Amino acid sequence: MRVRRMLAAALLLMLAACPNRVIVVNGQEMPVTQANDVARQDLEAVRAEARALAPEPAAEKLLAFASRYRGVPVAAEALHEAGDLLLAAHRPDRAAQTLGTLLTEYPLYPRANEAKYSLALADIGMGRARDGLSTIDSLYTHLPDEKKLQAAAQAAAAAEAAGAIPETVRWMNEVAARSSGDARTQALARAADAVDRLPFVDVAKLRESLPPDAPVQQALAMKLARIQLHLRDYPRAEELAREVFSRWPDGPYAKDAQAIVQRISRLTFVRPNVIGLAVPLSGNYKRWGEAILQGVGVALEGTPGLRLAVRDTRGEPDGAAAALEALALEEGAVVVLGGVTNAEAERAAATAEELQLPFVSLSKQEGLTDAGPNVFQNMLTASAQARALVELAMGRRGMKRFAIMYPQIPYGVELANAFWDEVEARGGEVRAAETYAADRTTFTPLVKDMVGKLYLDERTDFKDTVKEIAQKEKDPFRRRKAIEKARERLDPVTDFDAIFIPDFTKNVRLITPALAVEDVVTQTCLPEEVAKIRKTTGRPDLKPVQLLGGNGWGADPSLFDTVTGQGMRYVRCAIFVDGFFAGSSRPATKAFVEAFEKKYRGPNGEPQVPTILEASAHDAARMARDLIVDRKVQTRAAFRDGLASVKGFKGATGDITMGPKRTPEKELFFLTVDKDGLRELTKDELAGFGAGGP
Repeated sequence: MRVRRMLAAALLLMLAACPNRVIVVNGQEMPVTQANDVARQDLEAVRAEARALAPEPAAEKLLAFASRYRGVPVAAEALHEAGDLLLAAHRPDRAAQTLGTLLTEYPLYPRANEAKYSLALADIGMGRARDGLSTIDSLYTHLPDEKKLQAAAQAAAAAEAAGAIPETVRWMNEVAARSSGDARTQALARAADAVDRLPFVDVAKLRESLPPDAPVQQALAMKLARIQLHLRDYPRAEELAREVFSRWPDGPYAKDAQAIVQRISRLTFVRPNVIGLAVPLSGNYKRWGEAILQGVGVALEGTPGLRLAVRDTRGEPDGAAAALEALALEEGAVVVLGGVTNAEAERAAATAEELQLPFVSLSKQEGLTDAGPNVFQNMLTASAQARALVELAMGRRGMKRFAIMYPQIPYGVELANAFWDEVEARGGEVRAAETYAADRTTFTPLVKDMVGKLYLDERTDFKDTVKEIAQKEKDPFRRRKAIEKARERLDPVTDFDAIFIPDFTKNVRLITPALAVEDVVTQTCLPEEVAKIRKTTGRPDLKPVQLLGGNGWGADPSLFDTVTGQGMRYVRCAIFVDGFFAGSSRPATKAFVEAFEKKYRGPNGEPQVPTILEASAHDAARMARDLIVDRKVQTRAAFRDGLASVKGFKGATGDITMGPKRTPEKELFFLTVDKDGLRELTKDELAGFGAGGP
């Protein structure tokens, strides 16, 4: 079939090239030139009839004419006109068929390019936008000038329909170049809308490939300026913005371009001696902001030339963003400290990265530094506590199996999950996990469940005992009493080496006695006491269980008070981790505590004891002070790099080294309880001895 079509096309081409050939028209043989003259007279009559008809019936008249005079050159005109009429009748399928016939059977048709353009419109009408766009693109330069504006508009619409955004911009640019007045304005607006949807690479390519005086160059330059601003290439962004308002001072982007230049000027404005502080000084977290101010006050005291600029965040995301912008753009701070609440931390970090402003967050929220290289963190996190505790328990004391009791609050869930993940990552096992509401007051059922004393039908040893009692005691009353006594004497199943309780003092004070009631022995550091319990209970294989806790244990020191702490005996030998301990003998910690207590007093004149918040703020401010005073950094980039390279900084919260994620790597404070109350574990105790404890 394909061969036949090719032969037919070749024959028609040959015939068309022979004006003296003979052709049969209406049953009469006549030369082609004569037939063409006859056909043209007939065509005029058909055209006259067609003008009185709707487009599709008119097209039918012309198609019938073309069929009668097939092979006669003038028939090509009829097919062309019929195709255009079918387009007007919204019959692109029939138009495409008609125009295809024209271009196949009359390849020497003088207006073939115009016919191809009509065929492209038919393709677009049938949803073949890419085919139509390709056709217009190939013949555009050959079209008459009066058709080019319409063709460019059609090509732009086809490109948009095909999702070819760069081509949409090119063709809308052509429409704008051939238009004036409102039409030009509308074309440029559509082009600008398409430019806004382009990625950086396509914008850059268009800007280079289009002529410098192309109407769309203004939108392309503005788009590139915004992209470079987002990429923080401030010199290039400023260059492009200046071009926009210089070349097109009356254009729609002139004011925005000037605003970019002004913003860059403010972004790059730095006062190397200004430290910014963004903290809540009003609202629910005002006390936190005041504590941070106190810690920073101790760090910067006696340092001439340094200035502290403070802004209130209200403890809210919007407040944090506004505070950082003000400190960067108005004060020119070289670094900002703060962002303490979880609510404001992420927004503060994102704003700092956008401003390319070194920022040290004092929030415990995980993952903050993922915002970018300008974001640092100096606060104890759940993952840091979990790593430290598991390293002590598994790495130094050989423990492998654990139980967890945690409250259904963010602090407890986050810390429990971090601990669990760390245990499993090291090849350990969590044998039991109990969770509870934060306001729970009775913990005995939970402890019973954890040690296998709640659902006794699951314990083989108890079922065997019940069988023995049933065989010996036939009296129901005595049998019941004997079973109750056996239940009371039942040993707990402590198939774990330690119990981790990530909670606060209130619940720890209730949980630990419940453990003792169920015969869970936790005095790991009192071997003589454990030996006595083994003897009195008749449990020679009794193994004490280590109690572990997070920094929430230290929230209320009364738990460890030897005078008023009624529950202290239940937490003897427990170990919990913290990011700061005011009673530490570490030199840097001791020096900070002494300076703080000297500077700040309580309502009755007593020394005010600092917490981890004041200590962490102090260390962040001290690191900033050292970079400014000792290393004399002059730019934010230099400050960022200097902070990232901090190693072995002697801080109140420990010897700080900034890790690869710009979070502090340091030895935390391990605290335990002995007969005299709370104290820090010594280096020898931390060095690693058996699970028997200190």
